[in-house]
Amino acid sequence: MKRILAFSLTLLTAVFSFISCKETEAYDDKADWENRNRAFMENVVSQYTASPANVATAQEGQIFRLLSYKLDPSKDWDPLTSYVYCKVIERSENTGSPCFSDSVKINYRVRLMPTDDYPQGQVIDQSYRTDKLNPEVNIPYPFCISGLIEGVSTALMYMHTGDTWLLYIPYQLGYGTGAKSDIPAYSTLLFEVNLAGFARTGASL
Repeated sequence: MKRILAFSLTLLTAVFSFISCKETEAYDDKADWENRNRAFMENVVSQYTASPANVATAQEGQIFRLLSYKLDPSKDWDPLTSYVYCKVIERSENTGSPCFSDSVKINYRVRLMPTDDYPQGQVIDQSYRTDKLNPEVNIPYPFCISGLIEGVSTALMYMHTGDTWLLYIPYQLGYGTGAKSDIPAYSTLLFEVNLAGFARTGASL
């Protein structure tokens, strides 16, 4: 009897372990990642379409879009893959914007699109560790605009010192179809960026 009971318990343990393993294997927070990212960007595009704005008139919280600097604005382009969509978080009173060949100092935080595991989006890179950006204590990082991904470079050339924007960058203007470090292939990027300053080519930043 004891032998039968012991065998039954062993069998049950094996069954539950198998089920648990199957459930673990079946769950993937990034499953069907390409299609989910496309659906996420389609939703962003629909928000822009519902209330279109431009870079000069957009109010805080309103979405506008900027065509990639690499594309000819006189032609028609796919709204889903050719634009970086931007939302004003804070607008400064400064004027003047950096050029492609300029250097910038930026505070930034980069996330993937929201998922069950990361409702706000998984943070994959950041220059500041505070919950919210505080320009008084956060130290901006220097970059050459020409060395940044296409979506970020495009947006920075329209920003003024002190502006803070949230960028929705489709993978076509980000890291594309190949995985990079913690960034899966086909990833939309949510790039919060604050332009702390810029310098023209040859000038000290």
